[in-house]
Amino acid sequence: TPAPLSVDGEGPGERLFSEQNMQNRFIGCLLGLAIGDALGAPVEFLNATEIKQRHGRVTDYLGGGWLNLKPGEYSDDTALMLCIARSIVDRKGFEPEDIAQRFLKWLAGNPKDIGNITLTALQELKQGAPWQMAGKLAHEKLGGMSAGNGSIMRCAPIGLLHFRNEQKLIRDSLDSSLITHWDPRACWGTVALDRAIARLVRGEKEGLLSNVGAKIEEPVMRKAVLGVANLKKSDLAPSGFVLDTLICALWCFLNTDSLESAIVEAVNLGGDADTVGAVCGALAGAYYGKEAIPQRWLEPLAGRDEIEKLAVEIYKLAQE
Repeated sequence: TPAPLSVDGEGPGERLFSEQNMQNRFIGCLLGLAIGDALGAPVEFLNATEIKQRHGRVTDYLGGGWLNLKPGEYSDDTALMLCIARSIVDRKGFEPEDIAQRFLKWLAGNPKDIGNITLTALQELKQGAPWQMAGKLAHEKLGGMSAGNGSIMRCAPIGLLHFRNEQKLIRDSLDSSLITHWDPRACWGTVALDRAIARLVRGEKEGLLSNVGAKIEEPVMRKAVLGVANLKKSDLAPSGFVLDTLICALWCFLNTDSLESAIVEAVNLGGDADTVGAVCGALAGAYYGKEAIPQRWLEPLAGRDEIEKLAVEIYKLAQE
């Protein structure tokens, strides 16, 4: 199990090792997200029983599914995460206007998959709504239904960028959600996930739920995070509702002891398997690091080199 990182009183060699270790956790976080997505997408919308009947236990890339993906190909979860990561690297920080424009460019490429809340908000953006308003307009158009998991599936680069600066982490996580998902539960879900990632890249798994929950101002999300400790597997509901997704991902991470077992557990819950897998993969990757990723998952992963490079660049920015 990875040890907590501290540079207090270390010699140069130990500090170098810790920095190398942390960079590998940044890489692990973004790769873990993409891997969870690519493993889960082919079984999205199947329940756990249907997955078991058709595939046994999913432990490798299947490809296919309703999106007809190639083995190792990811869905919109990773594609939108990459929009944020590329923006952070190119702009040397978080700029929601730039991210919104990248989302629109991605939409113009006719992606295989896009969530309804995200699509509705991006259509508002396309018609000239400012990024601060697009999610609110979508929320109203959808009758107040914008508490989906579309903003937590993509927000991990922000948790990495601001792992040392909680104020910026909270502000930018909230803003990143507002572009498409205006509901306060979705907004504070991004904060919860990014706070968890920020702790895990420092090796701080102990007391994760209480530490993350303490700073969540939205009461329903705070209660959900704190309540994960008392849940059984049979309590989990892997739906596209932001609370359900985050609860499932945290539970799978906290109730396993390796990156591989965490992601496999998450994906085999079924339901919104790509997003539950992606969110759990980001958590597990942030804690266990790149070295914990099985080679059979790394080699066929689409876009692996770019994902690693972006993680390294975000790591460098996070030191400034």
